[in-house]
Amino acid sequence: MKRSIVIIILLAATAVSSPAQIFRVGVRAGANISDYSFSDFTFNGVAISHGKPKAGFETALVARLTIITMLHVQAEFEYSRTGYGFTYVGDGEPGRSIKVHANRMEIPLELGVNIGPVRLFTGVAFRVAHNEKSNAPSLLKVEFNGSNTGIMGGVGLNIRRLFIDARITGCPRSSGKNTFIIDGDRRRVSVGRNLRWSLSAGVMF
Repeated sequence: MKRSIVIIILLAATAVSSPAQIFRVGVRAGANISDYSFSDFTFNGVAISHGKPKAGFETALVARLTIITMLHVQAEFEYSRTGYGFTYVGDGEPGRSIKVHANRMEIPLELGVNIGPVRLFTGVAFRVAHNEKSNAPSLLKVEFNGSNTGIMGGVGLNIRRLFIDARITGCPRSSGKNTFIIDGDRRRVSVGRNLRWSLSAGVMF
């Protein structure tokens, strides 16, 4: 968190001290979908498995500094709401679909290359706050308590003041272990992948 704040301050200072460079602020908003994997398991007689992917949304404040024509850096303050689907099967009961929402506030920092109107970018995303909400908390809750730092990247298209971004954020190889709370009992579960794919549109002022 301290490191991200220092980087943002440095970006702002550079923009003020270098009038030849272009510093712009804007907003973006769009939709996302989760890509989450773990091995199906049984705990206390309850079988937990993957459900269907769920759609969510995200919105962000954007600050972009164009260093030279082909290079830019960008910092964002982003709020996202991402849906995760699970299937809960108790002893002698039909399967039940459960949805868990993860609400996150993150600071993505990216370095990008401009090729005409196209932007290619990559960077890191620092999670500063998060919480989860299940639509059946008495049966299943999930705490996404893995790393607070992820990687991100994507491609964007600039159309004058407007822009469109397609990006991926998360931990592609391993997200460590998340806590599943099943009928009040807790179990740590190894997660193979926890990604968020998103498509958003924005405007620079």
